[in-house]
Amino acid sequence: MSTQTDRTTTAPAPADAPAPAATPDRLGVGMRLSLHPHTDDFVGVILSALADVEAAGLTAGLVTETDEVSTYVGARTAPAEQRLAAYLTALVAAASRRSGGGHVVAHVLLSRGCPGEVTCDLAVTGLPHAEPVAIEPTGIRAAAQWSLYPLLDGGSDAGDHMAHIEGAIAAAQRRGVAASPAHYATRLTGDVADVVATAVDAWAQVGTEVPHVVTHLTISVGSPSPAQA
Repeated sequence: MSTQTDRTTTAPAPADAPAPAATPDRLGVGMRLSLHPHTDDFVGVILSALADVEAAGLTAGLVTETDEVSTYVGARTAPAEQRLAAYLTALVAAASRRSGGGHVVAHVLLSRGCPGEVTCDLAVTGLPHAEPVAIEPTGIRAAAQWSLYPLLDGGSDAGDHMAHIEGAIAAAQRRGVAASPAHYATRLTGDVADVVATAVDAWAQVGTEVPHVVTHLTISVGSPSPAQA
């Protein structure tokens, strides 16, 4: 009598097989933001807006850490870009409503491709593709100044980072959100949702080709300054 052990083996992947896409947690997809309601009750506005976003279920899949300067929001699971965009849009809109349509400013830094807080490992393979974000309009007009920084595009003497930036600006113009160039930034105008989606989509798209991409966005709603086209 003989016995046979059934062993399931996994065939090795072909040498030329593409590397598996990095997860949001491994890749490092997140943002750091500061919210500034221009009102005497700024503490109440901020806390109420945060509570509104949490009540809407928009903190799922996110990790938040707040200090005396800003709040870090990290996306641990896919769709990372959608989660971040929805959170940011809802927070700015909630702060605007909680302040009675007053002046609210948000400073946002989005980073993709540098997961470590102390060290930054850019040896990332299998850069994931991100679907365009979909956010319902808020009915709140925003003006923003937007800058995009591809931080690694093939080495010290290879790659053309301006090609990525110019392509992103052209995409924003096709969406009708990019209003005009400004010193060190591009001006975006439109519904808060459209402004955030434009910046996030461009940042994520460049991130499919460049391992580390940062974008900076200053969003202003309810400003007392005259609106520009």
